[in-house]
Amino acid sequence: MRKLLIGLSLGATLLLTACGQTEEADSLKSGDSSQNPARAGDPPRPAPRIGRGARYRLPASKSLVDSGRAVGSLHCTRAARERFGVHLEIFANRLDVVIPAGIGVSPPRIRDGAYVRSGKCSYQLRTVEPTGLIEVDDGTKATLGDFFDLWEQPLSSGRLLSFRARRDERVSAFVNGSRWKGDVRRIPLERHAAIVVEIAGYFPPTRSYVFPEGL
Repeated sequence: MRKLLIGLSLGATLLLTACGQTEEADSLKSGDSSQNPARAGDPPRPAPRIGRGARYRLPASKSLVDSGRAVGSLHCTRAARERFGVHLEIFANRLDVVIPAGIGVSPPRIRDGAYVRSGKCSYQLRTVEPTGLIEVDDGTKATLGDFFDLWEQPLSSGRLLSFRARRDERVSAFVNGSRWKGDVRRIPLERHAAIVVEIAGYFPPTRSYVFPEGL
């Protein structure tokens, strides 16, 4: 079903826009959300609305990944590795932030529509589609903070990407539907975890995610 939804969305999309995102990517992102029904007895989860503007549609990399340099304990190699999946959603002002394809893949990137198929090398964490699916190398012990460092984007109790928490609030996070009570940067990227991070408003978190075969 997931492959069918993605195939349908890919067939109905347009070319890359100037900001580097696509209507194809939006369709993938929307299709991704529909794969996660609420648990029995839970109220239906509303469909997320993707935010507009550059703050909600960020580039996949900056200088570190572009040059293939080490990022903490993460290294860029061409080795083929077994991977597992983690799903991440980010909300700011109750609007969905697009997590781009190509995080953790050093350019030049080979693209197929909204997908990144390959690059010069890739790290132990990477995204190849703009749905929030993170591929993690088997055996890698990494945290959400490691992923944001690789993306070269801020993450702390008071800041999420370019969004800053007001005095009376902080960045909140959920793992498999349960509120994370510790340091948001220390959330482990464990097999089939469904992670939601939010700032400036509450959006109901997903409790689970239907991962593609092989992840």
